[in-house]
Amino acid sequence: MTEPNDTFNYLAVLFSIILGLAVTEILQGLRRLMLRRRTTKLYWPALLWAITLLVILAQSWWAMFGLRAHLQWTFGMYGIVLLQCAVLYLVAGLSLAGLEDESAGDMKRAYFDNARAFFLLLTGVLAISLLKDVVIQGHLPGPANVAFHAIYALGALIAAVTRKPWVHEAYAPLAALAFAAYIVVLFDRLA
Repeated sequence: MTEPNDTFNYLAVLFSIILGLAVTEILQGLRRLMLRRRTTKLYWPALLWAITLLVILAQSWWAMFGLRAHLQWTFGMYGIVLLQCAVLYLVAGLSLAGLEDESAGDMKRAYFDNARAFFLLLTGVLAISLLKDVVIQGHLPGPANVAFHAIYALGALIAAVTRKPWVHEAYAPLAALAFAAYIVVLFDRLA
């Protein structure tokens, strides 16, 4: 007979791999920027989003540990967690995309080429996160958590539909600070 945590430990392997690959995507993008630092025109909101996503990925991994107490897993429950991880991976892959070619030197252009997909996928991650709680716990998380998701998603949707640099330059630091506050208020300690 297996211990209750054995089921979660078994399931968490794939979550961990996908989130680890997402972290790798961002770190490889940062490495490309370092190697091409003399030929790439930097755009700070893209860099800030890459750093914010590293924190989001770490927090996601951290929060998933709370699922260890759940004993009765279904494939649907497992699937919704995998979906959240997969969409996070796609967001991470777009965070510094467009800089792979030797000729790619305009980070701002690359950022705006991918901004719509990036922010729509980010909105999807937020929706999946709430749906995950409904599927696994049977209800939405607490009001503060739902409010954060809604406000963050609204900001992401606004960023998805506008190409105005000032909007993106305002939203990137606000989103980073909001996520830091989210962690401090709701996820400071490992459950």
